[in-house]
Amino acid sequence: VDPRLASNAYVSYDYADRAHAKLIVTKGKGFTKEKNKGKRGSYRGGMIDTSGGKGIKFED
Repeated sequence: VDPRLASNAYVSYDYADRAHAKLIVTKGKGFTKEKNKGKRGSYRGGMIDTSGGKGIKFED
């Protein structure tokens, strides 16, 4: 087994952690409203990772 596939653990990123913390307190109909409101705003997630390397290419 490829070592990159050995663990199925979730790897969180800073932007996702902050979005989760903001939306976890909202439930029901208000969740959709807050989620869409956040999507309309400008990107405030910090530096964008351009190094790539998150995809795995398989050789046949």
